[in-house]
Amino acid sequence: MRIEKISENKIRIFVSFDDLEERDIDLSSFNYNSPETQELFWDLMEQAELELGFETNESQLCIEAVTDVDQGFIITITKIDDDSDFESIQKFIKNRYKKNDIKFKKKTGGAGSTVMIYNVESFEDLCNLCARLKPVYSGESSAYLCEGSYYLVLKRMDDNEYRIESILSEYGDRVLNVTFFEGYLNEYGKLMVGNDAVGCLGDLA
Repeated sequence: MRIEKISENKIRIFVSFDDLEERDIDLSSFNYNSPETQELFWDLMEQAELELGFETNESQLCIEAVTDVDQGFIITITKIDDDSDFESIQKFIKNRYKKNDIKFKKKTGGAGSTVMIYNVESFEDLCNLCARLKPVYSGESSAYLCEGSYYLVLKRMDDNEYRIESILSEYGDRVLNVTFFEGYLNEYGKLMVGNDAVGCLGDLA
């Protein structure tokens, strides 16, 4: 593991596949809420404080993890000390989460996820999106508000997956590192609709 200090409020951590294996963390089950991942995260934060003087204290943290084909995970952690930082953090996240999938270098026995998360800018767009999805999507769905943006979480894709993704791409941007970001939403986001968000919000359009 390697840690770089980008600024007084931001660090970048490089976690290799070997690092995960040493801690018996399977990439296919890599989840922000798992005990192993939580332990790894706080070990990294302690290391960052000792080596770089990066103290979090009571600051809220914005955590962004992306996969790298050669290196494993690259985790960017930003301290948010002021409410005015939220807008810039939101833009940063949206710019980083692109629609192109990243294939893992190592086989992990099912690294793919059946969960899809899309970021939508406005509540009106979210409702219109759900109205479009309602006739073609029958899986589980939930909706979150996080840092001024709306997130639609879909589970259990079916035979209409291509059509569903086509509709989703018209209204928002896909979040790629799903397992990590789903944990982030559970921790820092506000759950708007926990069950059948597509049906509930689609009726409001």
